[in-house]
Amino acid sequence: MKTATILLCVILAATARAQNDNAAADRAWAQIESLRAGPGVPPDDAPEEAVRLARAHLAKQEVALGEFLERFPDDPRRFEAGIELAGVSSALGASLSDRQRIEKSLQRLASIEQSEAAPSKWRANAAFQRITTTMQTVNLAEAARPGEADRARGTIVKAAGNFASRYPEDRRAARLLAEAATLFDDQPALKRKVLEQASGLARDDATRRRIADDIRRLELLGKTSDIAFATVQGGKFSLSEQRGRIVLLVFWAGWSPPSVAWLAEFADDARKLPASRVAIATVSLDRSKANAEKTLEVLGISDWPTACDGGAWDSPLARQLGINALPTVFVFDAAGRLRALNARADWQGVLRQLLAKK
Repeated sequence: MKTATILLCVILAATARAQNDNAAADRAWAQIESLRAGPGVPPDDAPEEAVRLARAHLAKQEVALGEFLERFPDDPRRFEAGIELAGVSSALGASLSDRQRIEKSLQRLASIEQSEAAPSKWRANAAFQRITTTMQTVNLAEAARPGEADRARGTIVKAAGNFASRYPEDRRAARLLAEAATLFDDQPALKRKVLEQASGLARDDATRRRIADDIRRLELLGKTSDIAFATVQGGKFSLSEQRGRIVLLVFWAGWSPPSVAWLAEFADDARKLPASRVAIATVSLDRSKANAEKTLEVLGISDWPTACDGGAWDSPLARQLGINALPTVFVFDAAGRLRALNARADWQGVLRQLLAKK
């Protein structure tokens, strides 16, 4: 009788500990879910603060997810947490140019993808996240090892194709290929081939629209465009009136921290460009003209002709040109022909080539 009583006490104690652990795990998970809501609406009138807030929030998510995995390694949600942690860490790593953080994220994803304990759903999610993370790091790879970007692009397209073969019913297969196509803006034929493959797999309207946008931009390459718009400065900008000058047209928005951060860095170098040979204009997808003007003022580029019709993604100009990512940087040569679909990573190289031509 005494032995049975002791055994019952042990069982009850173990049950209580398990219940406490489950409750603690649920509380930790609730914190993770609350952080998914993001840092709130970024202040359109303070772009630098928006970038700082975004990074701080990513760091907070990284800590919460890391602590969850350390405290509850056997929780059924561990695979979801691991994939989310990899995504958060890689985004923060890309923002800080921290290649080591990104490599650690890729290793974590590969481990989940290959884990027999992980359900098929989470293996597919890990594979998807690993490929998208690799896409985000192409420019960092090039900075670390010249020539690495070309190899990385080839690997990404192959991986995206493999994902589509392994998970043909997964709607993300088309989206993954469409994203991979963005790496080939300088190789139109290959870009079109990847987009056509993506189009054949598209299962939802959003992906079909995104692919249609990409093809629309692709069809503009090498052609002159009749782009004209009213500016927030009260004037008008017309591409045709810039003949004889190379034109860089930048699409951005105050609510997009990555595009504002890019624009701020670009502005520092762009001020040194010869105004007689290079013109710069921008298109803000902000819903508020005042916010767009404030950002231009903060960055010291209030004199750059800028459009802002308040339509955001539905702006007629954005739709006409198939814009679906920020920042996007079009480069037109002196004859008004579109020479780069998105030169945000290598606008200086594109510009040097065009300036070298007489």
